Amino acid sequence: MQLINSFISKNKIFLYLSIFSISLYQKIKKIEFVEYKYDQHFGENVIQNCNVKLLNFSNLEFLFIPSSSGVPQGPFHFSLECISGILGIDNYLDFLKIKIIFSQIIILIAMYLLRNYLSDLELFTLLLLILFNPYLIISTRNTSIIYGYEFLLIIFLYLILNLNNTKKNTLVYGIFSFLTLVFYYPTFIFINCINLVLFFRKYFKNLRDFIMGNLIGAILSFLAYLPYLLSNSQLSLNNGSKSWGLSSYWRITLHAISGDSLNFKINSQSNIDSLTDMYPHYLNLHRINYFLITFLLILSLIYFQKNFSLKSLDILDYIFLITITFTGVFYTLLNIPLYPHYFFFNIFFSMVFIVKNVHPKFLLLLVSCVFLVNSLVIIQNFHSYIQEFNGAQTSDYGKSYNSCGCCTNEIKLCKGQ
Repeated sequence: MQLINSFISKNKIFLYLSIFSISLYQKIKKIEFVEYKYDQHFGENVIQNCNVKLLNFSNLEFLFIPSSSGVPQGPFHFSLECISGILGIDNYLDFLKIKIIFSQIIILIAMYLLRNYLSDLELFTLLLLILFNPYLIISTRNTSIIYGYEFLLIIFLYLILNLNNTKKNTLVYGIFSFLTLVFYYPTFIFINCINLVLFFRKYFKNLRDFIMGNLIGAILSFLAYLPYLLSNSQLSLNNGSKSWGLSSYWRITLHAISGDSLNFKINSQSNIDSLTDMYPHYLNLHRINYFLITFLLILSLIYFQKNFSLKSLDILDYIFLITITFTGVFYTLLNIPLYPHYFFFNIFFSMVFIVKNVHPKFLLLLVSCVFLVNSLVIIQNFHSYIQEFNGAQTSDYGKSYNSCGCCTNEIKLCKGQ
């Protein structure tokens, strides 16, 4: 094991760049076959309307998209698309490619920020488990800030790791914590559930600055929503949809961190039948990945429990423990439907907890390598199926961009189920 550790440490730049390149290729290949429905069409419309010559600050309705909760996502939900339009990058596929490249780079920066918390081997396996998660690979080929979750993640990670270093850091963290509301409300819930528990644990050394930051963030968030509030006299906070059961939060989280959530993209029986006709072992490969990640998670929890001490908990432990307990209970009480794309932060910090706590490390490396090989086959099968049928037309995926999004103004024609 010492020999493996030494090899990874001495060759980490080569290994990281190799992982980076292979994962990037999987995310960009056959990009013209990405799914394209209402949300993607909305995002492309933001790109076009954020053209500097056309931008009209008196009419910003095009920035607000309804969400499944009945509350519109904030005006910064499509901030990446708007920046793209302002910079003159108005081709939809070009935007996706550039966003994916920057997202990959940000993950490498996140590894750098975690260098004092994880060993070289742990960072290497974390990269494998994050960059080759099948669900993350396919979902990154999508619009809105949440499918570019890495941009918010890196800000949160930097601020939370340096939270108590200075009063300025605490103030900025407080502003960011509340301001996430105008980007994506599940991210707002994720971060502020953590903040609430940390508050009662008296974690904040500069509490006054944290509170001041939240007040500033609240004011800025209100101003950001003001155009929508002024043009909509009635605001419904509930669309009538309910939760999918008491355990739905934890079930969906586990599916997401294993990459098994990709199955929800091809979910009609007719599409599943044609997929398994082409690739008989496709679903079994998903099951293997689900088992591998569940096994690692259980192993990490066992080791953590054996060595548990409140004094030894670091901020990464707090984030994971709060996420799988308090945040889960909060979502359960909200009684709303949950979707895998709510859980990108959960995926990242769950993987951090796993690689940090699994022992022996050789087993972690072995399982991560099997996960890598499995995932590459899953992704190849998925890409080939979508190319063969121009999407999954009776499933959630719908028709692909090359067969519908590029060629029609009637976006309803692109919808799957």
